[in-house]
Amino acid sequence: MMNLLTTLGAITALATSPLALSLQAPTPAVPQLVAPTATSSSLSASERSQVLADVSTALTGVKTARGKFEQVAPDYSVTTGSFALSRPGKVRFDYDDPTPILIVSDGTTVALQDSELETTDRVPLGTTPLSLLLDDDLDFETEAEVLDVAKGNGRIEVTLQDRSGEMDGTLTLVLSDGTRDLLGWRTVDGTGNITSVQLSGVEYGKKLNPRLFILKDFEDD
Repeated sequence: MMNLLTTLGAITALATSPLALSLQAPTPAVPQLVAPTATSSSLSASERSQVLADVSTALTGVKTARGKFEQVAPDYSVTTGSFALSRPGKVRFDYDDPTPILIVSDGTTVALQDSELETTDRVPLGTTPLSLLLDDDLDFETEAEVLDVAKGNGRIEVTLQDRSGEMDGTLTLVLSDGTRDLLGWRTVDGTGNITSVQLSGVEYGKKLNPRLFILKDFEDD
């Protein structure tokens, strides 16, 4: 059974709740997000600021998105599923069978539901990295501590740490250098465990059913 904290950490630590937002032999494409693939040595302070501004604009410009995800846990086991996102504050991660996990942020809380155990656990959205990623006015410089900005191999990687200290570990967003599309993310928890999430088949601007972001407890059914 997937560990609850690892799953929330990874998928919301968006690499972290699949968000992380858990894990054996991964497919060849997955490890590209597990380890750093870019270098920051050539970025000046002004270039760094411009990259952050461009990434912020690109991410906040996405109001809705849906697609597939592939998650690699610290032990390199792989899980897959589908996701739907509606900014601000809402996201849903449906894990494929046999993983009995569903993760939903309704804009206020992030809920992890295990259909096998019939349990639902909730944490405030603001205590997860998803709060940053789902903000409709994202400003990296003021809302998080930016540890690194790297470019290379056609990718941009922005590594963040919670400024408030409420969340342990780091979150690295991985984007296309050309289109600024979010390719996935990587989280490192307080003990050094790495979880990565890779997105694919992403569609933007589609109308999404609001009920996707409502998750009832089992006792409410």
